[in-house]
Amino acid sequence: MIRTLPPRVVVGVDAAVVIGLTAAGLFASQGWRAWYGALVESFAIIATPVLGGAAVVTWVSERQVGRLQGARRGSALVGRGARDTALAAWVAACLFAWPLARMNAGQPTGLVWTVEEAGGPVALVLQNLGGLLVLDAWLYWKHRLLHTRLLFGFHRGHHVYRDPTPLAGFAVGPVESLLTFWPVLLVALPEAPHYGPVYLTLVVGFVLLNLYLHCGVAWRGLETLLRPLSINTSTHHNRHHANADTHFAEALTVWDRLLGTREAAAARRA
Repeated sequence: MIRTLPPRVVVGVDAAVVIGLTAAGLFASQGWRAWYGALVESFAIIATPVLGGAAVVTWVSERQVGRLQGARRGSALVGRGARDTALAAWVAACLFAWPLARMNAGQPTGLVWTVEEAGGPVALVLQNLGGLLVLDAWLYWKHRLLHTRLLFGFHRGHHVYRDPTPLAGFAVGPVESLLTFWPVLLVALPEAPHYGPVYLTLVVGFVLLNLYLHCGVAWRGLETLLRPLSINTSTHHNRHHANADTHFAEALTVWDRLLGTREAAAARRA
């Protein structure tokens, strides 16, 4: 029988991820000063809008009636959510520092700004649609694997927020942050072109969606817009926090439908 990892092992591995990612800049080809400068810049670029946006959406959503899980019965854990989100932002910044250090040094990266550099209109559409589907599949399976007995220790902290706020949206541990944000490293590769306007739109869209998924309320207009597009919604994801055995979707709900991990499907099997 597969056993859960001891908490001290989980804490040790999470700490090793943070230390390893932070120390990796010592070996950057641009020099450690340039890389750590890019790291500080990356953290500001990521943490400022994420924490600021989460605080605003939390303030608004906590004042709404008709919360999905009813009136809040305990603490919203706002301070803990901000702390955990800041740590996740640090992990993401350690990854983004690599392409940013190259940009600051005037070196080529995978971020391009013309359709021609991206390979032309057809390649642009196919690459972005294909990449979106592949990345969404990765996010789904990553999330589902983190709910296995062996790996749940790395995800347990996120489920402290049973009735979450947007400040809990990115409140995940270092291992999960690394598994979620590692594709940022691909931007450092000139061989893997990313069309800037589309790439940045998708990144901002993912952040905004994540804030909505954890706001604890459902805004009818957004639900009506997102659901037919198979984009995750607050009502869909909130059920995952209430019942952690279902609704593993992070961006699209396609895999929940195809693999029977919606709450309704699980109830029929039971």
